[in-house]
Amino acid sequence: MNFHFLDLFLFIVGLTAGTLDTLAGGGGLITVPALIYTGLNIIPALGTNKLQSAIGELSATFRFWQSGQLTFRSLGRTLCYTVIGSTLGTILLQYSSIQILNKIVPWMLLIVLAYYYLSPKIHTDMETSHLPQNPKILSWMGLTIGFYNGFFGPGTGAIWTILLIQIYKLRINTATMITKPLNIAGNVTALSIFISSGNINYFSALIMGLGSFIGGQIGASFVIYKSTRFLRIIFLTIITLCVTYSFIKFYGLT
Repeated sequence: MNFHFLDLFLFIVGLTAGTLDTLAGGGGLITVPALIYTGLNIIPALGTNKLQSAIGELSATFRFWQSGQLTFRSLGRTLCYTVIGSTLGTILLQYSSIQILNKIVPWMLLIVLAYYYLSPKIHTDMETSHLPQNPKILSWMGLTIGFYNGFFGPGTGAIWTILLIQIYKLRINTATMITKPLNIAGNVTALSIFISSGNINYFSALIMGLGSFIGGQIGASFVIYKSTRFLRIIFLTIITLCVTYSFIKFYGLT
């Protein structure tokens, strides 16, 4: 595989993952294996993924904010807890082997997805477009999910989205929008530690990040303008495929 093909490969992966990640989360389940495929070891792959992912998420977040449908009310404390969790997780990663985690992550994602499928269905008249004024549970979610984001990361956006829908009865459009700044907080925090430890391939991150930026804009347009039912179908399809792929990737199933 020559140099120019690698560039195109990373751009297409970033574009695809940026679009899907904005719609449903789980973009890291595509980008991390792709970065490993290009020859990066696992920790540099995770660090490089943080940078390209942050670019796509900033793109989508700006689009959501520009549309007037995303506000940062009620998120201040949760953002702080997410930063703390991500810091602890990323520091621990620097001193850990992730072989065991590779085996655990697919099951974690499967449990969350199964909960979404099996829990009572949320009807349209039960859904809301706003968080409560003082969402205390959300802060502890930030600490826990932020830790996971810093320690590993793939599937973080999907976990955020599913839990926001289930706990706060948010419309999927709203949950997807709120997920982005929370994910950015965790990713940027982890990214600063990866930078200090030299675990980022900047060339690959920027090529993939360009695709991710464009993908973020495309995905945000779907979230803003498409119906809740349409997004739920896409969300479940993408996450089901991502969970299936995670088992294939980390368990070597064929």
